[in-house]
Amino acid sequence: MISGHEVYRMAKIGCIAGLVGGFALFSSFFWIDSEVGVPFGTFYKMIGMAVGLHGLSAVAFGFIAHMLTAALIGATFCICSILHKMLHISSVPKGIIAGAITGIEVYAIFFMPITIYVMMPMVADYASGLYVATADDLQIAQTLVQTSDKILWGSLVLHVLFGAIMGLFSSIMLYEDYHMKQKEKKEKKPNWQKFESENWPST
Repeated sequence: MISGHEVYRMAKIGCIAGLVGGFALFSSFFWIDSEVGVPFGTFYKMIGMAVGLHGLSAVAFGFIAHMLTAALIGATFCICSILHKMLHISSVPKGIIAGAITGIEVYAIFFMPITIYVMMPMVADYASGLYVATADDLQIAQTLVQTSDKILWGSLVLHVLFGAIMGLFSSIMLYEDYHMKQKEKKEKKPNWQKFESENWPST
């Protein structure tokens, strides 16, 4: 039976690890913007524009939404790790691998559908002039439509990187836990009694 205190503790650890992963990707999103050929902060701006914001307010909204999502993913990751012994983060390599797999799952289950069915159609509408936009935003939207494949592949790499960093920091913060459990497990192993030769039956 998992206690509420343990769930809260793991959620807190996961939030921190998720935020670390989110901040680690902060510069990486600027790399994607540079590769695609759009101004820095465009990724966050598109998120804000999806809810009707523009300019710096759209960028700020996108950044905050991204960090909150990263914290939520981290909390879910750590809580799920205590639901079954096979999921326990029992070492740094296991944490990194589990985190990377989680990043791929988040990409496939959430990012891809949202991007394909929500973000890309919205960007296409801006690019075609269906929404009122500045000349700069119109040009950015057209560039994003033309480079959508590169964005999707780059985002997959970033999700794997985010998950690996999240798993790494989760395993570091949980090191004391699994180290103590391994120590207790070793101490519980029965010590075989050593018999002196005279105690064995003679032949």
